[in-house]
Amino acid sequence: MGINFKGAFFLIQAVIPSMKARGSGCIALIGSDQCLVGKANSAIYGASKGAMGQLTKSLAIDYGPHGIRVNCVCAGTIETPLYHRAVERYCVRSGAVLEAVHKAEGEEQCLGRIGQPGEIAAAVLFLCSPGGGFVTGALLPVDGGYSAK
Repeated sequence: MGINFKGAFFLIQAVIPSMKARGSGCIALIGSDQCLVGKANSAIYGASKGAMGQLTKSLAIDYGPHGIRVNCVCAGTIETPLYHRAVERYCVRSGAVLEAVHKAEGEEQCLGRIGQPGEIAAAVLFLCSPGGGFVTGALLPVDGGYSAK
């Protein structure tokens, strides 16, 4: 909760006054597919990301009248160093074969692959661009279709 929720909350708390004074702003939070769906063995992480989703919606309502937009990118399984460390730890504990686990993770996604960091960055860029100017309070799944299941 401290990293996943409180860190974002305190940062937002720090920037809102200057955004209000300017009469505009855009906040793009990075959530998880667990803002939208539950997963086994992930209660605390899921709760922290669910809180992020509700924070997004409430802030959009509270600060929309000040020209501030707030959205959340609900990232799915993304190929990052954290992902690789988690898969490697799982393989050590379980004896699973690394390549097989990576392949299985990709097959869990409707698109049949793991996402890339640049795909999350592109979603944030859209949300903060003029093209996303009428989007606020959205929980945008960028998860290869995982949350559609």
